[in-house]
Amino acid sequence: MKISTYPLHSLDSELKTPFEIDNGVSIVSNNIDIGKVEKINVSKEDKHHLQDTDYCLSIDENVIKPEIASLRFMLACRLLKRTKIVIRYRINSSNTVVKIRDDYPFVTAHNATRQIKPNEFKKIKNLYLGLGKFSELTKRSGNASYFLSIAYRSRGWLESLIFHVCALETLTSSSTRENKITEKFKRRVHSFIGYNEKKLEKIYNIRSELVHGRYNHKSAAENLKLNRIAEAACRKMFTKILLKPEYINAFANDKNRMKLF
Repeated sequence: MKISTYPLHSLDSELKTPFEIDNGVSIVSNNIDIGKVEKINVSKEDKHHLQDTDYCLSIDENVIKPEIASLRFMLACRLLKRTKIVIRYRINSSNTVVKIRDDYPFVTAHNATRQIKPNEFKKIKNLYLGLGKFSELTKRSGNASYFLSIAYRSRGWLESLIFHVCALETLTSSSTRENKITEKFKRRVHSFIGYNEKKLEKIYNIRSELVHGRYNHKSAAENLKLNRIAEAACRKMFTKILLKPEYINAFANDKNRMKLF
């Protein structure tokens, strides 16, 4: 087997390992031998992330591309709740340390947590499997998943906000041209997850201000809260869809998809 290993930095859990997420993808205890990768010019920061962690994501390169599996796993963790789990390095089957180009920064929300309980990994597994089916189902579902991944890999809240709202709009917008899109956006999202319509209108409006050049940078402190609203709405939307096969299957065609909203 050719195994890629991703240290799961800032994960605090009592999970018994190995825990299988999918065929070829498991969470294992950290047994990285730093001596075998020392020759790759590993920095002090690298060692910190490689050694000072209890768990790693183990991926069989012959079963699935590590880049795809690690992406789905991290999205599943972030959809579970606001978590500080970070992956920044990959040790491939040649014991070479690779710094991930599109890593996952710390979540800055005040209620972000390091802890994931053992029973919560069952939900992470189901979210991971749902993402696999959903992202490959249609162009629209693939785009929504892609926008979500960019939102979580963003280092600036403006970019994160834009792509969270883009993901929501991709999930709920009609395939035909529409009028009164703000009203339809907030109504459709609300009807599916019951999220506050006034808050949904605010995140759609700020998204429009950003992309159309009307954004007032002096309002950044207040608008940072809107990013967390957009993230929370996205989490509710994707979680509800991914955990029910009938909702995933509804995205196979636009007629059935729009019936959800």
